[in-house]
Amino acid sequence: MKYLLGIALLFNTCIAFSQNLTGTWEGSASGAPIFRLIIIQIGDSCFGYSYDEGIGFCKANFAGHFNISSKKLKGKGLNFIEKTFGHSLALYNLNYSSKGNMEFLKGTVSAKTVGAKLLTFGLPFPATLYKTRNSVDTTAFMALKINAYNAPQVVETNNAKIINEDSILTVLHVDSGIIKKENRISKLVKTIYTNQDSVKLIIYDDGEIDGDIVTVFDNNKIVANKLLLTSKAVEINLAFSSSDSLHVIELVAENLGSIPPNTAYMLIVAGGQRYEVKASSDLTSNAKIIIQYKQ
Repeated sequence: MKYLLGIALLFNTCIAFSQNLTGTWEGSASGAPIFRLIIIQIGDSCFGYSYDEGIGFCKANFAGHFNISSKKLKGKGLNFIEKTFGHSLALYNLNYSSKGNMEFLKGTVSAKTVGAKLLTFGLPFPATLYKTRNSVDTTAFMALKINAYNAPQVVETNNAKIINEDSILTVLHVDSGIIKKENRISKLVKTIYTNQDSVKLIIYDDGEIDGDIVTVFDNNKIVANKLLLTSKAVEINLAFSSSDSLHVIELVAENLGSIPPNTAYMLIVAGGQRYEVKASSDLTSNAKIIIQYKQ
């Protein structure tokens, strides 16, 4: 089931200014070669999430304040959605500017926690981001914030596309599986390293067929929605590239079947290598498998 959330950002006294930070910003920050900051701005309040990828990856909920007169954005990471070892929450001090059709956020990103500050000697990292699009994808945290601003009532839709190419109107889609995933803990079941340029996932029920239903995510994107697990295998093919050298597979239980917990058998085929994974999930935790390309 898909959900449509709409926010009409009208030009009133709260937001009567030309620039709006709502959108997807990309560039370099925190020393990471790949960095994204997804923002929804309502009035002078901003919320969304950050994502960086370099040595591992990190995704964290974000909230901040945009000073309209000075064009300064100050924000911080609130909590982790998911991460690999060695990542920490950050503080953001960014300045908005534009040139032609380009919009920029430039400034610094620094460690938030005392331990992380010690590791970085308290030094901030330079950050340069530019807006790549006005569209945004959403997290459960963002959906809750939207509702807190008295957005229009949630209505059902079968349209899975994210639509927002208008700076005045933000239209967001939140799948129920996404909300379930982000409100639960993802527990690592197995990490696999491969030098193959593609892998195949073969998924079916583990044990007695009892009506288990799962939603399968690959790097936070749904690749199998509300899949009923039976003795008939379902195959999912994944490719590796220079920009996608890591696949994080998460199995989210849509139910517990008639025999809890929700159990799935996964066979991962990478060239001549075969890896067997038994994954169980329930209404509080997801099963996570990391597949890393490594030459």
